[in-house]
Amino acid sequence: MTKRQLPSAEVAGEALASLKVLVVDDHANTVRLMSDVLRAAGVGQVFSAPEGLSAREQLARRAPDIVFTDWRMPLMDGLELTRLIRMAAVRPDPRIPNPEVPVIMVTGHRSAREVEEAREAGVNEFVIKPFTPAALLSRIQLVLSQPRPFIVSNAYIGPDRRRRTELSYSGPLRRTNDPEEVVDIVERRAARETISVELEAMRRLIATRGGVDRATLQMTYRVMQHTRFRARQVRDRMLERASDALLRYAEEVGGMEHCDAEVVSEHFNVLSRILEADEHDAAGAARLVRGLESLIRRKRAARAAVAA
Repeated sequence: MTKRQLPSAEVAGEALASLKVLVVDDHANTVRLMSDVLRAAGVGQVFSAPEGLSAREQLARRAPDIVFTDWRMPLMDGLELTRLIRMAAVRPDPRIPNPEVPVIMVTGHRSAREVEEAREAGVNEFVIKPFTPAALLSRIQLVLSQPRPFIVSNAYIGPDRRRRTELSYSGPLRRTNDPEEVVDIVERRAARETISVELEAMRRLIATRGGVDRATLQMTYRVMQHTRFRARQVRDRMLERASDALLRYAEEVGGMEHCDAEVVSEHFNVLSRILEADEHDAAGAARLVRGLESLIRRKRAARAAVAA
């Protein structure tokens, strides 16, 4: 079986700084969140449009290097926008300076039929909602580091579709009952690097937005779900235990928006310290996790006392 690699969000800073990215979505909160993630990561210029018709005008004015677009939008949806962009390869349109511009579809649609429909329209990559910072950045990395040949034919106009994309993939494929020795050390390190990138992206996002809010808390929950999954798949028990501690605490208090800010901050701190330390220092990692769990117990007790 071919070994599958973890999605990476490592993009050189200078590559991001020179990018112009267009975000197309009819939900203002989603546009703001995506734009904040991209700016926090170091993307040089981020523009937005509420639907396809407005996006077409932005294409002419801004000549973006990458387009992130929602699927369902009024006036002109993401599929229509993508088809319009690709058609300019055979019918030149002054409003579309680059018919080959990478288009990344951001959508909750993931059935095989819908994916194929988007592929036929000329979409390069997908980001499935709800997304995390690394999901957006890893797709940028894909279109920059692994560009697809552009095809113009009677039947199809767009990027070569022969490379398979794992839409729901979040980490190396391992069965939880596999023996310890099957976990490749390279995969474990790749998982830790991916988690580290995700945490740093979250920190930058929170700083860009001026602090923790509902949207960043919800995204933090998704990031921790992915962290727990990745850690479990590569048998990194302390990372799994630390992320699980926050997830369980969030469920106890009724959601991430009810979590104590100190717990969220300390959780990020503990994960970062584990990732920065020697991965073989199990005792040190265990001490950090016990400290986090102790803090959660104190917060839980204080919450119970107030309720009483």
